Amino acid sequence: MRSDRGTAKSILALTFDDGPSEWTPRILDLLAEHHARATLFILGDGIAAHEQILKRALAEGHELGLHGWSHPHLTELSDAEIRDEMLTTQKAIERATGIVARVWRPPYFEVDERVRQALAGSDLVEASCSIAPEDYHWPAARTATFVIERLRPGAVVDLHDGRPARSGSAETRTATIEALDVILCEMKRRKLQSVPFSQLPALEFGTAT
Repeated sequence: MRSDRGTAKSILALTFDDGPSEWTPRILDLLAEHHARATLFILGDGIAAHEQILKRALAEGHELGLHGWSHPHLTELSDAEIRDEMLTTQKAIERATGIVARVWRPPYFEVDERVRQALAGSDLVEASCSIAPEDYHWPAARTATFVIERLRPGAVVDLHDGRPARSGSAETRTATIEALDVILCEMKRRKLQSVPFSQLPALEFGTAT
């Protein structure tokens, strides 16, 4: 149980899917400037050549999570394929950084009880989301406005620092970076603090919708 209700009332979680990528360092720069910590949900097929980004993220207090190897629709896979997507990514993160990632998020937020049961014996925690802008193709101003209108303690914000292979989204994540700068400034004004997802308290007064 949390010991400081006042502190809990100022906490939310910024999360980022689909990295690591060429845009992740700038996102880490912004988080560092604002003393914010986040969770990065990693795609296994993006780790090669980006190991130093993962090590930097950990060194700066961020959390690494699992987002699958290749961003599939998990509900269309067999149980064995579901486990392979997540656990192969987990092993790749461990090889690159020495840590074992324990939180996971399904691509597209597509999950059912069969998917959850396939991973039930893997000691993983599913990561929720309460604010999910389409920052991967929206202009920066639209993303920033969407998030800021919904910011509240306990919120879990889902942004994107990478672009999966075969993605139909925008070619870059520049708009996400621009939006994040605005969001972090507004969080500072409101005295809201971002922590890694696994450190987010279970707030009695609710989460954002």
